[in-house]
Amino acid sequence: MNEKKDLYELLGVEKDSTKEEIKLAYRKLAKKYHPDLNKSDPDAKEKFIQIKEAYDTLIDPIKRKTYDQLKNNPQTFDWSDLFRTTDFSFFREILSEIYRNRTPYYKPPPEGMYI
Repeated sequence: MNEKKDLYELLGVEKDSTKEEIKLAYRKLAKKYHPDLNKSDPDAKEKFIQIKEAYDTLIDPIKRKTYDQLKNNPQTFDWSDLFRTTDFSFFREILSEIYRNRTPYYKPPPEGMYI
C-alpha cells in the first residue's frame, strides 16, 4: 500500500477544485474511513491517513503548487518559491540564544613576560 497515488484522485476532486470543494470531499471521506467508525475494516486507518495527508497538501496553496509542479515534471520544479517564502530568522534566534551573555575568552600573558 506504499504506492504513490494522485492526491486529487484520492480525494475524488478535480485539479481545479476550490478549497471548499476539497474540504467537503475530505470531510465526507474522513467520516467514511475514520478508524473509530470502521473498526471492522483493517485498512480504514491507512486510508484515513492517506486522505488526511492529501487534504493537508491540497488545502495549503504553497504545498499544492509544489505538488502540482513536482507531479507534472520533477525536473522543472521552481525552487525559488521555496526560498522566497521561507523565513530564516529562526537561525538568528538559535545563534543569539547560543552566544548570549558569553564573555570573551581572555588568555593572560605567559609567566615572566612583563618583568
